[in-house]
Amino acid sequence: MKNICLGNSPLFRWIWGSKSRKILVLAALGLATAALATPPLGFILNQILAKGVIMTNINQNVQITRDQDGTVNPWGAEVQAHGATDFYMQHLVLAPGGYSGWHSHPGILIGTVTSGSIDFYDQNCNKKTVNIGDVYFETGTTHGIANSGSVNADLSISYLIKHNAPRRVEENAPTCAVNTPIP
Repeated sequence: MKNICLGNSPLFRWIWGSKSRKILVLAALGLATAALATPPLGFILNQILAKGVIMTNINQNVQITRDQDGTVNPWGAEVQAHGATDFYMQHLVLAPGGYSGWHSHPGILIGTVTSGSIDFYDQNCNKKTVNIGDVYFETGTTHGIANSGSVNADLSISYLIKHNAPRRVEENAPTCAVNTPIP
């Protein structure tokens, strides 16, 4: 078996001998890596309605013990975030056959479907159909959504994201993606 040392090859010296060729090769490698992620398809509207930031920790809770009629019916909610947090409100409309591509969020997403429906796929390609009025959550794991219906899916979405982090992180498709409508 012959040992090959790329560092001494004329091609290697030609590529790495010029700063501009190094940049070109690294850019091409970056594009090839980005090409592994699946871009969205069929977004009719993707609008950020509001964005805000809180620079301190969030530590809010509420406890309600009675309904308005006096019936004892305990309920509670807590929201906590450690560190500065960005808040987004988004309106998303996804055409029939459209999908989000595989992605994640560095925080928590709470969404609801206001018309149509979506299929939510987790990182293991488990499908959950989300219909009008249903609420769904996304956290920092890889996932995707698809509109398998015959009408537009209209979504209202809120995010709590680590401050200055991207709201959406493109992810490579899991191996099971071949069994979903999301490539």
